[in-house]
Amino acid sequence: MSAMANESMKEDHEMRGEHHSGPGMYILVWGALMVLTVVTVLTGRMHLPTWGLALALVIASVKGGLVALYFMHLSEHKGANRLVFATSMLFVVLMLLFTLFDLGTRFRPALPSNSTPQVWPVETGQAGRYGGMLKSPDTTP
Repeated sequence: MSAMANESMKEDHEMRGEHHSGPGMYILVWGALMVLTVVTVLTGRMHLPTWGLALALVIASVKGGLVALYFMHLSEHKGANRLVFATSMLFVVLMLLFTLFDLGTRFRPALPSNSTPQVWPVETGQAGRYGGMLKSPDTTP
């Protein structure tokens, strides 16, 4: 018998016991999800320029983890299911970190404190080389 078949039989035997957590745990997790939803809405309205995206991604990851662990009963499983869940969470964290590092290292032009930004000539409806009526370089206006 292969190791996968043995693991599957062992897990099937463990899950037949139906030792799910009681309604108290579900209410607690639901309450945590509601609190995190309120925090997401409140921080979304604050328009945090520096840490807004990172905070939203962390909150979403925590909420997804809670749903997977408790409502999908992964906290009660053993063996391969825990390994798959832990590995997937590791890759989620890595992808989020790489994305945030990429966004954090992009060039942002600095302006002196007493100056205002220039108006870009690419707004809709503006005439000009790069504006709304784009002309090829070899044609005359």
